[in-house]
Amino acid sequence: MSQHTEEHHDSPIPTANFPTGTLVFGLILLAIGLALLASLLLAFQISAPLLFISLLGGAGVILIISGIAAARRSE
Repeated sequence: MSQHTEEHHDSPIPTANFPTGTLVFGLILLAIGLALLASLLLAFQISAPLLFISLLGGAGVILIISGIAAARRSE
């Protein structure tokens, strides 16, 4: 006969990383959708190149800040 013993592992459960890229991509799509909807409902024109340049610049800033925050947490 064999005895079944419970093994206790003291290793912590790894926490999932926050999907910053997914969040930024979703925010970009949300901003584009809101801008297009606002331009249709409020009858004004949006400069598409300026909109996309500013969205990509904002997304880059968010990704850089989240990368720096992740590096500080890992130290």
